[in-house]
Amino acid sequence: MEFLARLYRALRVDDDALADHRDRIALILSAVSVVLLLPFTVNHLLADRLALGALIFAAQVMMGANAWALRRGRQAPVPFWLMTLGFMLAVCGSIERLGLNGTFWAFPAAFVSYFVLPRKQAMALSAAMTVVATALAWRALGMPVGVRFGATLVLTQVMINVVLNVVGDLQRALVQQTLTDPLTGAYNRRHLAQQLALLTRPGSDVQGMNALLAIDVDHFKAINDQHGHAAGDAVLVALVATVSARKRQSDMLFRTGGEEFVLLLPRTSAQDARQVAESLRARIAANPPLPGHPITVSIGVGVQRPQHSADQWLDAADQALYQAKHDGRNRVEISA
Repeated sequence: MEFLARLYRALRVDDDALADHRDRIALILSAVSVVLLLPFTVNHLLADRLALGALIFAAQVMMGANAWALRRGRQAPVPFWLMTLGFMLAVCGSIERLGLNGTFWAFPAAFVSYFVLPRKQAMALSAAMTVVATALAWRALGMPVGVRFGATLVLTQVMINVVLNVVGDLQRALVQQTLTDPLTGAYNRRHLAQQLALLTRPGSDVQGMNALLAIDVDHFKAINDQHGHAAGDAVLVALVATVSARKRQSDMLFRTGGEEFVLLLPRTSAQDARQVAESLRARIAANPPLPGHPITVSIGVGVQRPQHSADQWLDAADQALYQAKHDGRNRVEISA
């Protein structure tokens, strides 16, 4: 059962690692294919295999048209699923007419499908081609060759999926490293800027219905000086754990500085944001991560206004935080 579970994870198809790069890949493959297929078109026509030659030539024309359109940023005029289906039908026709020489084209056909089509479409078409091509190879070349051909074609597709999953895992890890703080696991300032830009852009359907909590650990330098930086790091990690346990799924926590954090509260009124801030402040004060050393936070609430830019909104939360610090710390202030 464990083996089957690992195999299922290795072959999961919901992850499409090539989705963001598919147009560029399709452009390159289309342009290269136009050139590489030319000798085969000529060979089939000279050998009086007119139907096969005409089919390959038609594919060249369509791929050339797609490459031209993609090069100019336009949508490909011929759907790539149709191109892939035509390629696979040509492979099956080649196996029936040419025998062993035709089987070699099944492998690039499987590869190409995964590069130019969404992954589930590629799997479906490749599986169908495998069944038909294996049956044709069995009939044309005998059972031993047909079975070996089918097995190697299936193994090729399994390895394609394994490699795509590895690439997808690496992509997610890279994105995670780009957007998160390595110590606490909170999002970083870069991701905060991206989220604020989305929420303050003109026409946003949630513009003016959000709040920011600017959170700062009181006397954090003293914690580092008295207990060491490892203890200071532990305080930050504990703070993030406390906030994460209390926030909603839609809320987002960012680390913006050494001991400074911002909690984004989408679709939250000023009154609700203040209640959240007071609850977090009390929770953190009641559960200090350093025994015998009180840990408190000051929080500034910045409510988004329709006229706010991202910087103005964040500055409003910062100004409220500064006021909380000025008025004695371990308190919540809300922007005017």
